[in-house]
Amino acid sequence: MTAAPSPSRLFRYRSLEGSGWARELEAMTNGYLWSPRFSQMNDPMEAFYEFGGAGDQAVDRLLRPAGKSTADMYGMAKAVIDGLCLVSFSSTPVDLPLWAYYGGNFAGVCLEFDTDRLFVGDLQGESLVPVTYAETALPPLQLWELTSLEAVTGRLSRKRSEWAHEKEWRILTGAEGPRHYIDEALVRVHLGPRIDADHARQVRALFEGRPTEVVQGRISGFSLGFEALQPAATAKQCGRVGAGALDLDALLQSRDEFEAFLEVPVEQLIDELRRIAAQPNVEAVADCMVSVTRPAILVQVEQKLRNDRIVNERRYYDARLHRLP
Repeated sequence: MTAAPSPSRLFRYRSLEGSGWARELEAMTNGYLWSPRFSQMNDPMEAFYEFGGAGDQAVDRLLRPAGKSTADMYGMAKAVIDGLCLVSFSSTPVDLPLWAYYGGNFAGVCLEFDTDRLFVGDLQGESLVPVTYAETALPPLQLWELTSLEAVTGRLSRKRSEWAHEKEWRILTGAEGPRHYIDEALVRVHLGPRIDADHARQVRALFEGRPTEVVQGRISGFSLGFEALQPAATAKQCGRVGAGALDLDALLQSRDEFEAFLEVPVEQLIDELRRIAAQPNVEAVADCMVSVTRPAILVQVEQKLRNDRIVNERRYYDARLHRLP
């Protein structure tokens, strides 16, 4: 079966009721998503799995002379699986039940992320998987399946069909806690149509100097739509997180190599390097070279997150300076 293509945008509904306001304001201010354990989810069947597939009976017979059994291994595997955490998203910002359940009865927010940019920060290397919806759970895991990421994530990303309207995608993480992202990753904040006026004012003030658009929900008949309230700040308008260091002389020492590879003037590469350095989280454009592993220009970028951690990003461009995956 062909894997579902990842959506270009991911949406995260958040309630601002009670203590939720302080929690979500801090998360937006400091640029992070909280990754909770599966046991903290509202669905008691969340991440349901069992051990003891039919094939393990043969393994038990082999282990019996040594006084061991597959149950010993199940215990170790369970400790690992139960330690996994997640960050949940939807692929739509206009699901009315989601606004009611997770968006504080339409008085919360829905955060819209650029999927590619979201994985530049603390979520680098993590897995984004679609949730599958079914009437029944998958069969028990067998020992040999514990080495298969697909087999384990299949259990951690399966829910009953009643939840199918959520169109959920989830990022599986190895530990509970905050996962910081670069400012560019959060492209839009959708305010619920019932949001408290003071909450709306503070959200707008927070994003005045960030590359994030703020829109307001409006109900018309049986439809929910959004209208622009505040545009995303341009790179020049954004408050800096990283230093934005750019040493063009050092980066373009091999100018002849760039000119031989590029099908456009090298000045366009210089413009692109300046554009990258102007982004708010960029600490430095660390390197630029003709890649030795693929026909591309490789630009290495240091990004500073709002917890002061520096992460490295690789960007590839073809001969006409189009971004490559």
